[in-house]
Formats: sequence, structure tokens, C-alpha cells
Amino acid sequence: MELNNENDVIFRPVTGTVLAVASGLSFFFLCMILPLVGPAGSRVEHAAKNKVAFLAVLLVTFTLAALAAFSKLGRRKVDDSPLPLFSFGLCGVCILTLVILLFDGFAI
Repeated sequence: MELNNENDVIFRPVTGTVLAVASGLSFFFLCMILPLVGPAGSRVEHAAKNKVAFLAVLLVTFTLAALAAFSKLGRRKVDDSPLPLFSFGLCGVCILTLVILLFDGFAI
């Protein structure tokens, strides 16, 4: 069974671009709310809620970046587009951020 990537909406060039831009904007927002889990935000009575909010935005950012990478990789099979290095890099940064968050590295 062979997939026809040309007709799928997810594999259109504009879809991958929109997802990549959305993941970049989401990462920018993630950086803006970083103080929620920093030293000041981790020493308040609602620190757990701050961490959950930050984690939610982190997961949205990772999901958007992963979908952008998936879309662009599917498109690459059709027209030999370049590798989605931005999306791969952003996925890596999100995973690194999650590991630091889980070990309370931002609260130092």
C-alpha cells in the first residue's frame, strides 16, 4: 500500500510552513513565560500551577514542531524539499527544556 502524499492536506507546502511558523511563535511565548518556573515563580504558593501552565505551553510547542517536521518530511518525499532542520532543532530544544523542567533546573 503506497501513500499518495500529494493530495493530503498535511503534506502541502503551506501547511508545513504554517506549522513551522506557529511552532516558532509558540516557542517565543514559551520563552516569555519562562519566569513562571524560574527562581521567583518556583517559590510561591501556586508554583505547581505555574509549572503545569509552562508544561502545557511546552507540549503545544513540541506538538507543533513535530507536526511541522512530519509535514515537511512527507513533502520531501514528493519534491525533494530540504530537511526541516528548524523543526528538528526546536523538537530537540523542547525535549531538553522538558528534562530541565522535570529536574527543577529552572528554579535554581
